[in-house]
Amino acid sequence: MFKLILIILGVLIAVVSNNQLLISTLIIGSLLFIIIIHRANTNVFHLCFCFMAVKIVEVILFEFFIIPMLYSSETISSMWINAITFSIHFITDLFLYIFVLFRAPLSRKILLAKNKPIDNIHMYQSEFAFMSLFIVLMLVDLAALLENFIRHLDELGFSPEIADKFTNWTWIYYHYADIKSVLAGLSFVLLWSMISKVGQQKYTTT
Repeated sequence: MFKLILIILGVLIAVVSNNQLLISTLIIGSLLFIIIIHRANTNVFHLCFCFMAVKIVEVILFEFFIIPMLYSSETISSMWINAITFSIHFITDLFLYIFVLFRAPLSRKILLAKNKPIDNIHMYQSEFAFMSLFIVLMLVDLAALLENFIRHLDELGFSPEIADKFTNWTWIYYHYADIKSVLAGLSFVLLWSMISKVGQQKYTTT
């Protein structure tokens, strides 16, 4: 019941709030809690530790560098600020996708190097779900990046006649935070499903 309440609260906060720092803090806290409680499970430990490390780096990067330096800059145009922001999100999601894809082999190598058994190392069902989520996140990032460039064709050297036709392409831009919040809520559900019996079932391609 306690876990269910945490999941519901986490999802509600992620979906309703547009405060990315709050959402990130909630996710990092959940990852840390899961790591401590399930530290004996190598699959969960390695997966959550990497997720947490990447999330912490992302928070530090945005809170101490991107937001203070770029968003207050008077020389860098909004197009390039948005391009950098969307690109970093895309690279982060791509890295996590690749990590989850190769997480099980990496875990086996780590354990073999320590002369520990690898019988229980495999990809979880929840990990496959995470991979699917990261694909969606990357598509959203790429769509936002493409729309950003199309909306600022004048800065890319196109004539005003052509650029003016696309200046109102702002749908993804104005809904990006909402889409990301909903997907963050979904990631919160997947995160906690990872410690359930269903989520820890071995993923098979058949």
